[in-house]
Amino acid sequence: MNEDQNQEKQGVQETQGSSFQQGSQSGVSFPTVGAPKKSGGGKTLLIIGILILVGILGFVIYKSASKESDALSEPTPFDNLTSPSQDGTSSTTSTPTATPTAADKAKIAIQVQNGTGISGEAAYLQTQLKNLGYTDVKVGNAGDQNSTTTQVTFSKTLDSAIVSELTQKLNSLYQNVTISTSSSGPFNVVVVTGLRKGSTAKPSSTPAATGTPKASPSPTPITPSAT
Repeated sequence: MNEDQNQEKQGVQETQGSSFQQGSQSGVSFPTVGAPKKSGGGKTLLIIGILILVGILGFVIYKSASKESDALSEPTPFDNLTSPSQDGTSSTTSTPTATPTAADKAKIAIQVQNGTGISGEAAYLQTQLKNLGYTDVKVGNAGDQNSTTTQVTFSKTLDSAIVSELTQKLNSLYQNVTISTSSSGPFNVVVVTGLRKGSTAKPSSTPAATGTPKASPSPTPITPSAT
């Protein structure tokens, strides 16, 4: 009885051994009884770390690209930019003429001569110029008192802003204004006033002609005849 049992055990072990060898040759592995199982936690942490690193790199690249795009789209500040007009052509913004300062005006010597013969014309223009900030303004009378056109003479060295301002002011006050330049003289500006807008020339005063009285004939005396 024992021999039969031993033979059966040996037959089973041989059968199991041959099955194990066949399984090994065919590439199929069988778990070993009592061997510890491999854990997949390390691989999971590695994958998560890689994903986080990729996300951080992608965010940094996106922010850098956004900053470069903003820098390219931001307009560059320039003075006198050229802007399109309504008809499609380009127009350049003009720079306004600079206004002379009060310090510059105080250094300008001006002479105003009354050329109309109308009383108070030189003083009137003196007040107008002082209101603009010109303090050195002298007044007097011109040799010709029948002027209708205002004549202004500017020094050649005078600043263009002063010339522009005074010319504009005179044109707003007087009917006609003529402009000339001079290279010498004690004054930077000389103005001979003409007729203001809305005024008429002063009538000339000519004395009326007086006639020579004719002599009346004297009566002839009558001589009595002799008797």
